Order: sequence, then C-alpha cells, then structure tokens
Amino acid sequence: MRENFLKEVMDKFGDTVLRVAVSVCGNLSDAEDVFSDVFFTLWRINKSFSSAEHLKAYLIRIAINKAKNIKKSAYNRHRATLHENIFTEFPEKNLDVQNALEKLKPRERSVIYLHYYEGYSYAEIAKMLSIREASARSIALRAREEMREVLSE
Repeated sequence: MRENFLKEVMDKFGDTVLRVAVSVCGNLSDAEDVFSDVFFTLWRINKSFSSAEHLKAYLIRIAINKAKNIKKSAYNRHRATLHENIFTEFPEKNLDVQNALEKLKPRERSVIYLHYYEGYSYAEIAKMLSIREASARSIALRAREEMREVLSE
C-alpha cells in the first residue's frame, strides 16, 4: 500500500523534484542523489498531507535542503567539476535563457524556477525557502537583472 502511494507521488512530482535539485546542485548526478533521498525520506516518514499542493511544497522543501547540504559538503567544495548544461535533460525553447539561468547563484535559480516554471507566488516561495516574501521578490529582481545583462551580451 505504501509502495503504491510512493509510486504515484514519484510519477506526479518526480520531474519537479529532479528539476529543483538540478537547479540548486548544478549537475544531474548530485540531483539524482537528492531525488533518491527525497523519496526515501517520504517513504520513511508517516505524515499525512492536507492536499497535493501541500505534498508538492513539502517535497520541494526537502529537495532544496538536501541539495544545499550536498553543495556545502567538503567533497563538493574541493572537487573540480566539468562544465555541463544543467538544463540539458529538460529542454526549453530558448538556449540563451538556459545559459543565463546557469550563471545565476543556486538560490536565485531556485526562486526563478519556482516562480516562473512551477507558478508559485512569492509568498509561497518565501515559505518554502524560509525567507521573507520581500527577500524572495528582491532575489527574483536581482536574478532577472543578471539574466537581462547576460542576454544583452
């Protein structure tokens, strides 16, 4: 029974969790580890959710936290990485926009992704990221300005 629930949740929200993880981690390999950890955590806990949106927000929050932990790890701080297009697995219409997104800091990418790709309001994003709504708005503003500069080059 629990396995069926987990499979349904993975089918419904798996892509979102993976995309959020990629946007924070910066590479698909670490994002796949985050993906596994998120759904293992969900399987392990016995928590009820008031709605599908509540469950989705919970999964995104776990993914962001686990991705941040991976980024902070000593291993990741001291390894050299190959440049890779972090959005290759998720083709979008405009390659220039993808390149501009890659140049953003992980927190900025998260806010932009959650707002423009997932459709969350700044209040919802602020709650997920444990920041004030004004901070979410200013992060998005700063990210848009940086993207505008990159796109105008």
